[in-house]
Amino acid sequence: MAEVIGNLEALKREVAGSGFDAVVAMSPENVPYISGVLLWTQRSIRDRLALVVWPREGDPTFIVATNEEGYVREKSWIPDIRGYIQHEDSPIQFLVDVLREKGLAAGRVGFEPSFLTADFFAELTKALPEAQFLPCEPLFQKVRMVKTPAEVELLTRAAVATEHALMATYATVKPGETERSLVARLGANILQAGADTPAFLYLTVGPNTGYAHPDPTDQTVVFGDLIKSDCGGFFSGYYSDIGRTAVVGKASPERRSVYQRLMEVHRSTIAAMQPGTPASEVYRVAVEGYRQVEIPFGLPFAGHGVGLYIHEMPMLSAGDDTLLHPNMVFAVETRVRWPGKEGYHIEDLVIIRDQGPEVVTTFMDTAELMEL
Repeated sequence: MAEVIGNLEALKREVAGSGFDAVVAMSPENVPYISGVLLWTQRSIRDRLALVVWPREGDPTFIVATNEEGYVREKSWIPDIRGYIQHEDSPIQFLVDVLREKGLAAGRVGFEPSFLTADFFAELTKALPEAQFLPCEPLFQKVRMVKTPAEVELLTRAAVATEHALMATYATVKPGETERSLVARLGANILQAGADTPAFLYLTVGPNTGYAHPDPTDQTVVFGDLIKSDCGGFFSGYYSDIGRTAVVGKASPERRSVYQRLMEVHRSTIAAMQPGTPASEVYRVAVEGYRQVEIPFGLPFAGHGVGLYIHEMPMLSAGDDTLLHPNMVFAVETRVRWPGKEGYHIEDLVIIRDQGPEVVTTFMDTAELMEL
């Protein structure tokens, strides 16, 4: 049986105080968080629904396609598992039957509208016309924001492994090779570092560093180029997310200046991440930092929570007033891009501790622009 490392007691408390009679997890984040089973097909086969019904009273039920049923029965802690035959049975009808069994045909049921297509939702509301179906994604987000010690350990291990993989890739960069070859090597290094699979591999060269998330190209490395990365892997379903910038050869005074000023912003942003501080205040500090060092900044956030979803709550953004709490885990990213010319990206994993923020990703020396 797989280990559940999420905080199910917190989920139980939140559901009890929510006014919902039940919540239904539907996303590739919340289903494994509750059940302890990661189903990769949730991310790739949209109509192969996996659903966990978590009632306010009583035991949960896991609805899953028979393709995955054997694995789920072996790995999940949930004993009540219902298997439907994809393309023959309706997973929504299974959900309807479970809600009726639990006496919730006219209940107040939370669901995840971001992960239920309109046709599935229409089928659900037609079958249970007396029930109220209301979004419950904020409830799940609130529970997942504060990580358990096991989650913190996993995210730390993932970030450190990814940083080592990135350093191994940067250490072998040679003029004349292509972005495509660098990306392939980075992916292999992330796997060798312990990831189950790469999650995203953005590694750009020269003028392509001015873009955020482009596909790899045959752009070749030239002496004097910037190399910029934003990359991560999946580790037991949890993301890593690291960003670094380097130069092939010697950095010019102008590039050193840009990088040093970005690092000033990066350090001040992290220093502001004290327990009890609103996420929006951290964003304000970042925006003010960019203004003081005279680097343009028009992006909507300065960092984000990270976990089973790449942009978990809280967001370090103007509209998120969530108070930072110990055991929240963030990817703090400080960057600037001039499209088609060049760009810089610094991204670290930061854990909020009782005494303040802790930067986990310290293997690569980011004090100055790295020269390869």
